[in-house]
Amino acid sequence: MTAKVIERILGRKDEITVGKIKEFDIKSGTWSVYVDRLDMYFKVNKIAEELKLPTLIAVMGDEAYELLCNLASPHKPAELKYERAIELLHHHLEPTPSVLAERYRFKQRRQASEENVAAYVAELKKLARHCKFKEGLNENLRDQFVCGLRSDIIRQRLFAEADTISYTDAVRLAISLEAAERDAAAVESNGRGNGGDTTGGEAVHVLGSRDGAFQRASRGARLVRGAARAAGTRHSAASSGRLQAGGRPQAGGRGGANSAGWGSSCTGWGATAHSYSECRFRNYVCSNCRQPGHLRRVCPDRGANTGKDSGTRRSAAYYGEASEQRLPEEERLTEEEFHHLCLSDYRAV
Repeated sequence: MTAKVIERILGRKDEITVGKIKEFDIKSGTWSVYVDRLDMYFKVNKIAEELKLPTLIAVMGDEAYELLCNLASPHKPAELKYERAIELLHHHLEPTPSVLAERYRFKQRRQASEENVAAYVAELKKLARHCKFKEGLNENLRDQFVCGLRSDIIRQRLFAEADTISYTDAVRLAISLEAAERDAAAVESNGRGNGGDTTGGEAVHVLGSRDGAFQRASRGARLVRGAARAAGTRHSAASSGRLQAGGRPQAGGRGGANSAGWGSSCTGWGATAHSYSECRFRNYVCSNCRQPGHLRRVCPDRGANTGKDSGTRRSAAYYGEASEQRLPEEERLTEEEFHHLCLSDYRAV
């Protein structure tokens, strides 16, 4: 370094310096970017040509300076010109890549899941730097931009455009569509938060209807089981009473048996509100044993024929005329018998 250069450096110590150049990081830094910033620093601070190399050596850092010494050997870095020092470091840190390899990376680039359109465009331009597309740069950028978009809706919208759409117009349209899609999603989410989502309400309503149907079915099943137990209890009581009286009575002797002390239940159909002589079912024919005088629900042979008739459908018909008036207990027992007969007419699934 000559005395003239030192004198010029010392003469600038009182001048204001614009900006600051940090040390170059060999591991993570980009040399071409560092040189561009260095040139702007020289320009804004009006650094003379003979001061560029000394300034570079002063600010580049220990690791970068050691690398420059190795590349310039057997000469010292101070003996080089500024352009030559820049060139040596450039060829070492950023060797010229293969055009085919760079174009392959460019064609494989797709928009990432968390990447917006603007960031995707910036990455495409970065990958196209060493592809040497020249005059076809914008056309290649447009094609790869459209094909690599993550959103199918935006891509289809761009496909609908004319083939002459430029790269700039395609990017502008995609950014607008992305913003519209984002705003629509925000409005929809706010609507859900304020209770404006009708879909959720309909789903809850349908679920409630299904729960109600299930509860009604369960309640009906419990009623049927209760009716079956009640009928079995009455049948057992009637059968035991007849056995104590001397065996099974004949068709015409049921009234006398009841008056002889069988109990307060009518043996015609099991009611307690009247005696057998007043029962309107005493002339009915039982659908189980085909004998007159009682109904199937109190038939003494019902238990014996259960296994025999289990494979066939049981008849639910009674022969005779029924009066129009019904007692409350009679209506309840008839309803229980009706449920029992309806369910037993179907085979188990």
